[in-house]
Amino acid sequence: MNKFKSLLLGTAAAAIAATGAQAADAPMGREPVYRCDITGFIELPGTDICFKVGGFARLVTWAQNSDATLVAGGDIEGTTGTDEIGMYAQGRLNFDARRSTDHGTVRAFIEMQATDGNTNSSGSFLLRHAFAQLGNWVFGKTWSTYLHGASDPNGSDWSPVAHTIRINQIRYTHSVGNGVTVSVALEDQAYEQSTAGVTTSAGGGLSTLPASGFNGGFGDNDVPSVVANINYANAGWDVQLSGVAKFNEFSAAAGGSDTGYGIMLGVAAELTDSLNAILKVNYTEAAPSYQFDWFTGGTNTGDDHEQFGIMGGIAGSFNDKTTWQLAGIWGDSDNTGSTGIAATGIVDREIYGAQAVVQYRAASGFDFLAEVLWRHTDYNATDKFITGANAGNPNDTDEVIGGITARASF
Repeated sequence: MNKFKSLLLGTAAAAIAATGAQAADAPMGREPVYRCDITGFIELPGTDICFKVGGFARLVTWAQNSDATLVAGGDIEGTTGTDEIGMYAQGRLNFDARRSTDHGTVRAFIEMQATDGNTNSSGSFLLRHAFAQLGNWVFGKTWSTYLHGASDPNGSDWSPVAHTIRINQIRYTHSVGNGVTVSVALEDQAYEQSTAGVTTSAGGGLSTLPASGFNGGFGDNDVPSVVANINYANAGWDVQLSGVAKFNEFSAAAGGSDTGYGIMLGVAAELTDSLNAILKVNYTEAAPSYQFDWFTGGTNTGDDHEQFGIMGGIAGSFNDKTTWQLAGIWGDSDNTGSTGIAATGIVDREIYGAQAVVQYRAASGFDFLAEVLWRHTDYNATDKFITGANAGNPNDTDEVIGGITARASF
């Protein structure tokens, strides 16, 4: 995940080289002022604000098999079933403004993204992040405190444990020392995982790939979720233990009120100069929006809903321009009280899969990323319930998808 940014500043060389009194008397352009000690930031003239603009533009070309529900698109002419191939463009733009005060850093961060809708002009900008920071406090929408980005694979968010949750929250982080930090947050209880496309924080992969396929609703929830983590990042290791308590209110028929919870361990390690490893384990009960969202609430017996997922991977480099990654997942979703379940969601299933990614840096700020995914879903035919034409279909699925991304970042 390359974080390098580049900025090419033009100069008025011709004017400077001009001769004669008229050229000498001409006003000179003001040189940029670099007083900010943060890489990539410049000072806004006349202020004490350090400012940076970032983002990317990219084209994704993808193909999938007939089982895949990962990418939305039209059928290819002359093909059968739902075998598909297609492409789309996407743009992301973020603004980061910071200033130092007696109370710590004051920061405002906004990030928006638009995805092409396959018309001449389409793709509304959607809000990904918007938060205010004062010292150790964060207020707004950003990554959940439950997440551990260091142990996420690059590419698409396809795993039950490499989850993508951007949520409204109030968070406080305290640095203990020696690489140890502790964070505590109140997070919006109304959050639901969108089935629209999501990606990892690295911004790579196939952005229309849903993490699971269904929303994580909980009926009425009047109390914010309480989330905390303890993180150690030092000497090539990044380890985090996260926990969440979620206070659910179901209908009386669904078991009434219930406290859900989750616990997750994430590990990222630099094994050598050119080889890294990641591992993540996540268990939730009655808190599926912090795992993989195969439960849609309503009249389901959500208090009995248990989910477990594990993911691991390794990454390395072929040379200074080309990196690779291999990852695998296994996850299980079980609702022990789902006999006679109402048609509000799909609950019981098991998944496993694998992912391979190769990324090539063609030039500074320009990357190609090739990705292949396979995901098998094993349904429990007794408890599976799908409405519509596929209602009651107990068939398992093997989703295969491949894609190539060309991305220019700034």
